[in-house]
Amino acid sequence: MYKFIQKLKYVKNHVKGWSKNFFGNTQQTLAQNENKLNMLEEKLLVQSDSPRLNAWMTRLVRQREKLLLFNQKYWGGLKRKEWLVNGGRNSKFLH
Repeated sequence: MYKFIQKLKYVKNHVKGWSKNFFGNTQQTLAQNENKLNMLEEKLLVQSDSPRLNAWMTRLVRQREKLLLFNQKYWGGLKRKEWLVNGGRNSKFLH
């Protein structure tokens, strides 16, 4: 059993590292994305016909949508788990 627990700890540490590298900090990435979008909108006011700026804007909007969808799925899943675990305890009908 001791070896099994040690292996689980090893896997846990590596999964945490992989998660940080693969997903990163989504809140920070969203903030950076918003800053870039704001800067790009200002540039587009001056150069509205620039294909390069329009393509960049499209990429940033898609990235923001993916991040928001990921956050929604991730946090929604956590809230659902929390509700499943604690939901019955908070119900006034069970008393």
